[in-house]
Amino acid sequence: MLLPRMKLAVIFDRAFHAMADMHWRMLGGLILFHAVSSWLLLAIAHEAELHDPLTFFYWYATTAYTVGYGDLSPQGVGGRLITALWIFPGAIAAFTTVVAKVLAGIGDIWRARRSGKGDYSRMTDTILLVGYHPVRTPKMVEELCAELNRSQTLVLLTRQAVADVDPRIRYVQTDSLTSTTGLTRAGAASASRILIHASNDADTLTATLAVSAMAPDAAHIVCFFDDADSARLLAQHCPGVEIVLSSAPEMLARAARDPGSSQVISALTSHLDEGATLFSLRWAGAGRSVGDLTQRFLQHRATLLAHQPDGADSPRFNLAPETDVEHGDRLFYVSAARLSQPSLAGS
Repeated sequence: MLLPRMKLAVIFDRAFHAMADMHWRMLGGLILFHAVSSWLLLAIAHEAELHDPLTFFYWYATTAYTVGYGDLSPQGVGGRLITALWIFPGAIAAFTTVVAKVLAGIGDIWRARRSGKGDYSRMTDTILLVGYHPVRTPKMVEELCAELNRSQTLVLLTRQAVADVDPRIRYVQTDSLTSTTGLTRAGAASASRILIHASNDADTLTATLAVSAMAPDAAHIVCFFDDADSARLLAQHCPGVEIVLSSAPEMLARAARDPGSSQVISALTSHLDEGATLFSLRWAGAGRSVGDLTQRFLQHRATLLAHQPDGADSPRFNLAPETDVEHGDRLFYVSAARLSQPSLAGS
């Protein structure tokens, strides 16, 4: 006798906590119980107009939504009492509870994303920024958003707590830039482009190694280093990663020898200012000569700057007109806007 009582107490205890926490399973069961019991009570009250299950569902739903079109209603005294004392309170309470839970869930998701706890692992074709610099990172966001496709999303993975998050990006906070959990939540395994710029070269190096192990083969990974030795070390282990080295000292010397050269390079690397900007495209058409392609670029008010054969480590400049450009080669050009392959092939 004691054992059944204990089991009954456990059942009531679990039911109580489920109702207190408003679990979806319990809420759905309560709504189903109330709807079925309401239908049975109306059937007992001989409300023939509401006896059809589909008709009853329509009337019950409009009652719960507090719309109340008035096209259907109980006709007898018993049906009206049942509706007033049982159906109205239960249906409206169920509807408002569902609305409250949905709004609370949306609020929880919004707060989680604002605090860096969001999960974007299911997103595809994202651009992932790993690391945060208070000056450089906002500039990179501006550059990327200037040409961001509507189908792409910008995700930022950082250890810092970012109070004022740019609404154009998704923000993920992690304890370590090499954390598998953090990289997974940021969608590193499905990102199309990954940019790594940590607060120091050591963090950039370890983060790049971790990202390279998770990123798909088709992802384009770019990282920034201040020190050439760290860049060489990474190149030995990850030859497919594109490395950008800080060139500030070199640019000072270049500007001293050739006044204005630093302004030209700065303009070519920024898409935020009007004027000429450096772009690239992978040639997907039939083989052509550099001379032919130079004329095609000029017809679009663009200048062919460099050619990188498929599989080559670096681009080539000052090419002879008869140099062949094959399918898969990359072309670098200066233009006011990005050009498409069909526009060049059809010129």
